[in-house]
Amino acid sequence: MPDSFYHLPIYVALVLIFLVCNIVSLFGYLVSHRFLSRVDNKDIVTKVVWQTVLFFSTIFITFWIATNWSNIGTLKQTTIREANSVAQLYNDIGSLGGAESPFFETKILNYLNLIVEDEYPHLSHGEESSKTNVAFRDLVLSIYDYKPLPQLSDELRYNRILEQVTDLSNYRENRLGFLSGNLNGPLLLFFIMMIFLGCFWTGFINTRNFRFTLFIIMSQNLIMSSSSWLILEMDMPFQGQLRVDSTPFVGVQDEIKSFSSYHGLKK
Repeated sequence: MPDSFYHLPIYVALVLIFLVCNIVSLFGYLVSHRFLSRVDNKDIVTKVVWQTVLFFSTIFITFWIATNWSNIGTLKQTTIREANSVAQLYNDIGSLGGAESPFFETKILNYLNLIVEDEYPHLSHGEESSKTNVAFRDLVLSIYDYKPLPQLSDELRYNRILEQVTDLSNYRENRLGFLSGNLNGPLLLFFIMMIFLGCFWTGFINTRNFRFTLFIIMSQNLIMSSSSWLILEMDMPFQGQLRVDSTPFVGVQDEIKSFSSYHGLKK
């Protein structure tokens, strides 16, 4: 979906999708009344319509909502673990001592600040932050280039730091893997076609009262449009109203600031 869709207010996005569904159903309604009587009676088609809509609602929509909801939960946990890895790495770096510790701590803080101030604004527009990627790569390479003292304690601390860097890299890779979502390319086209097909067949519903028919069609379209909006919103977890934000990283920032202030440090 276009990036602008995820920055619309909820009611605007819902109304737009609802209008599109009703337009497609109106086309189906006109087709059914102009051509249906020539090939079949309305009772049989109405049963087929209900079976199609029921199958679509219970299988297709439910599957995507459950899948995307699970992905959001996984992303939240991954984000929390990544933020905790940054905090743990900062603490372990401090245990090295010597002149290198402030150097590494500055790089970690710079990386953390870029995540909050630069990366997440970019993610909200569906793109990665080149500055944050460069800062992360610089941090990792700096740690790899470090030579611990030839003492067992220093070597053990350095090995623990390398493990933290590996965990951090894995969490970061997993988090950014959610950026593109699941509905893209042919799969997005298939999703849109299924929505249009369901709305089109909904327009074939017919009762003895036009107002009641219109009520049923609009009710079905309200369910489809709201479900479609929810699926599209959750499919891009860094964008829209249901996005996963940088709160865990902000919490780590606050913890480091509090620690620095408490110990009278100036980072």
